[in-house]
Amino acid sequence: MTTPSFLGDWLVSEYVYTPAGEYAGLIHQRRKLQPQGDVIRVIQICEPVKVVEGISEQAKSVVEIMNKRVGEFVFDLKVVGKARHYLGEDVVGGGFSWRDGVLTARGIWTHFGYNFTSFSMLVNPNRQVTGGKFFNANEEIATIVGVGVPEDEGYPVMTEGSLSGSYQGERFMVSPDGELMETTTITTNEYTFTEKDGFRGREKRYGNLLEIEAVASPGLTVSLLEVTDHVSGSIAGLAKWFRDEKLSHVHGYVLRKSA
Repeated sequence: MTTPSFLGDWLVSEYVYTPAGEYAGLIHQRRKLQPQGDVIRVIQICEPVKVVEGISEQAKSVVEIMNKRVGEFVFDLKVVGKARHYLGEDVVGGGFSWRDGVLTARGIWTHFGYNFTSFSMLVNPNRQVTGGKFFNANEEIATIVGVGVPEDEGYPVMTEGSLSGSYQGERFMVSPDGELMETTTITTNEYTFTEKDGFRGREKRYGNLLEIEAVASPGLTVSLLEVTDHVSGSIAGLAKWFRDEKLSHVHGYVLRKSA
């Protein structure tokens, strides 16, 4: 096992949003990742949604769907180089580790009944921001953003708020096969990407998760997700760049608030 950072027992708090961005409630989840021969057994135990008051009918329908993902779900994960193969039974699909602790994935929760995209990024060795979306084909059902910590720390929380001050860190660029191309030190006191210098895009926020779909120049597009974790004082982001619809490179970064 070449990337052991995600093994062990984790507690995860998942914040659930409607496709329109309305906060619907909180899911507590236990994740156990146990090496078993040449695979990793993944056990996810999901609790019902803790619903917030005064939600819309759309949010109530999202809660009803997410409450079908209650109980224990088990699947095997096989590490194949930088790839991750989800072998089932409860989750099938695949992912890719762009760097140790930085993963994106997609597939299907077979018994839950929906396909998904997901991401996870370590902001420090004991804290992981995570999330993704559930779909019926391309119809979005829900967006989730959350945080995971080792089991002995208790269920974590995410707090909302506006960014203030400067954040600094290292941004890496990797090729489509995950080979490191360069690293750059960056400092920001605004969005890491802004609509300027020919960069045109649209953004959507789900609590602490910001998503941007943009065009940088004719033929060059970018799909960005960025999570602000006020508790750890971190901003973690991942941007996939496409040249003429072919993956060109990937940027990732973890920025921390300057002293």
